[in-house]
Amino acid sequence: MFASLLPFRFARRRIVEALTLASLGLSAGTAIRAGAQEIPASRPAPSIASLADSIATQGDSTRAYAMLDSAVRANRRDGAAWYQFGLLNWNFAKSKRRPGFIGDPQVIRWLRAADTALRLATQLAPDSARYWLSLSKFNLTSGVATMQFAAAGEVDNALTAATKAGDRQLIGVAANEAGLATWRRYEPTANRALLSDGQPKIDGSFFANIPRDKMKGALENFVHRMEPPTGTRDYNTAFEHFRTAVEADPTALRYSRHLFMVLGERKRWNEMLDLADRRARAYPLDAQAQLARGLALHRLNDDKRAQVAFDSALVLMDDDERKRLTRFSRILRPKPTKATRGTIADTASFAKLPEAQQRGLEEMYWYMNDPLALTNENELRLEFLSRVVWADFRWTSDEAELLGADTDRGDIHVRYGPPDLEMTVPGNTNVQATANSGVTLVWAYNNGLVFFFDLPPGYNTARFAFIDRDNVDQIKSQMPTSWANIAATRMIDTIPVRVVRFRAGHDSTDAVVATRIPVDSLVRGLDVVRAPVDIDIRVFDNFVRVKGVESTQEGIRPDSANTPLSRQWRRRLGPGINVLRIEALQADSRRAARAMVRINPEATTGFGMSDVLLGDPPVVRDGGAPKRWSDLTMEPGVGHYARGSSVGLVWEMYDVSARNGSSTYRVAIQVERTDRSAVGSFAARLVDGLGRSVGRTQISRDKLTISFERTAAASETLVEFFALNLSDQAPGTYRLKVDVTDTGNGKKTSRETEFTIR
Repeated sequence: MFASLLPFRFARRRIVEALTLASLGLSAGTAIRAGAQEIPASRPAPSIASLADSIATQGDSTRAYAMLDSAVRANRRDGAAWYQFGLLNWNFAKSKRRPGFIGDPQVIRWLRAADTALRLATQLAPDSARYWLSLSKFNLTSGVATMQFAAAGEVDNALTAATKAGDRQLIGVAANEAGLATWRRYEPTANRALLSDGQPKIDGSFFANIPRDKMKGALENFVHRMEPPTGTRDYNTAFEHFRTAVEADPTALRYSRHLFMVLGERKRWNEMLDLADRRARAYPLDAQAQLARGLALHRLNDDKRAQVAFDSALVLMDDDERKRLTRFSRILRPKPTKATRGTIADTASFAKLPEAQQRGLEEMYWYMNDPLALTNENELRLEFLSRVVWADFRWTSDEAELLGADTDRGDIHVRYGPPDLEMTVPGNTNVQATANSGVTLVWAYNNGLVFFFDLPPGYNTARFAFIDRDNVDQIKSQMPTSWANIAATRMIDTIPVRVVRFRAGHDSTDAVVATRIPVDSLVRGLDVVRAPVDIDIRVFDNFVRVKGVESTQEGIRPDSANTPLSRQWRRRLGPGINVLRIEALQADSRRAARAMVRINPEATTGFGMSDVLLGDPPVVRDGGAPKRWSDLTMEPGVGHYARGSSVGLVWEMYDVSARNGSSTYRVAIQVERTDRSAVGSFAARLVDGLGRSVGRTQISRDKLTISFERTAAASETLVEFFALNLSDQAPGTYRLKVDVTDTGNGKKTSRETEFTIR
């Protein structure tokens, strides 16, 4: 028999668990783990078998074994005794199994006895669905492809017997197992592609020398997809079996999960939503139904309702299930790299943190990566939840006790989303394999990522291709996750923003924020007189605590909105890192724009200078010498100027050394054209607030510097403000650098910025 030659893999369950159904009365938190069910409890069996079962359940397996051995020797046509004898031998072998080939003769004898006894039971009682289901399960959990294929026929016999008997519980189990058997046949044949150069199969040499970013193109050139797509018949058969199982026993979460799996496989999201809605109404505590609703709604771009569904599911789950589903480490690097060493950017480093700090970092990540804070939904987190839920629906293997998101395919799906190209090609990539009956599953993404999985027929599991695992590790290290498939990220425009920092006390900073809101693109084409555009600015610290919010709504006329809207804000920032988010949303068109700026802390004492504020030419507000930048009248800008305009410059200097009540310092303003291909030279003249030229006018092809010295009354803060007049300048980007030297002590400081001539 096969049992004496090949390795067996069995789940560790007691004999009584092979006779009970765990699909009834499940808590909401076990929506995904609902696969622990086996075979419905038997009807009263002949006395010897029933008594032996009771004795084994109480823990005296040796006595039960002796009773059953005597019973089958005395009456070789006692199907019930053979059945119990087979289960008991199988149970003995489970506890002794080891990975690899079985070398223990006793284990081999138990397995051979179990195989023989279960087969005899089905021959003696062919109308017993329970006997056929147990034999099928025995073969399916063997880990041997030939026995797993045989299990499919035995499940069909079980379904036929259950249907004849009219036992709805047995029909549910048998139909579900028949669906899984068909699905295992569907997996390696779905979306089959063949190599077009005459090569019969794919192997390691096919892609060993192809650059990763060229792999998708190479595959599309070397293979052709079979049309119509293969696997459709098995897909439809599996769907009907799973539907039969759900109709027979609607309370079994495992059956409905498989039905969600089949619907999602072909992106039948509306049907999934309809099924999930009906189940949620019938079973209000069914977290799985809410997860399916969230997934379907998110894939149908109804993020508002998807958010509600996912929130409902998380509330219904127990703590362990909730933590597993939302586990943040799924999208971190598996281990630290040289570039990330010392940071919390990998699973190992994250796991060492206290739970409260883990939650804080997780919250910060989702908040910082929320595409649009103006909406109540976080599109990235919804996508993350959808990926995990689909991975659990699609690749959970109850026989191997593997949850889908924890499999190789689940891991890649959670990190990078659904592939843009998916196909199976004959042959596996393990060049060391002695047999090559498997197929290679290929996932390719438009961003250049490609993954190969070895998919043995009949196992319903896939592993990273044998010779490609180092590449997978490198990919996950370099790009631990990607959200490229989210539509929202392609709808959001960029808001140009410039932030300039001035000292505001011993531990604070005043930030001047200038933006250009692209309202013209947000309202373009709208057939309304005025379109409302929501504009929002938020400042939060490195603990994700919001330190300030300002929201307004502008009414924009689409017929006259030809340019962006200039907006400015002034904000007082506390110590440490601050993050600034600016957003604009036109809700009707779902068009949006945003900017996010990290504002690093600066020294608030000692010699130094502020950033350089750019805008229109500054003017003193009250006619006297300004003591701070705020004494000037100036409209800050993002650094975009029309040709021929003057560039307004303002900055402050702090704690310049004083002697005899005066401070002396040297200033050098350097202007450099970053586009060296521009033709011709340009000239620059610097004009102070009184209209006087400062320094000498300079002319250069690519770079010039205007230098001058200043003496001012000693003060903690000194203000400089100028108009930089450029003539004959070509359109392009210019780099501006301001160097300040305290001539009293030789200390130097500088700031750089850029502006654009259009």
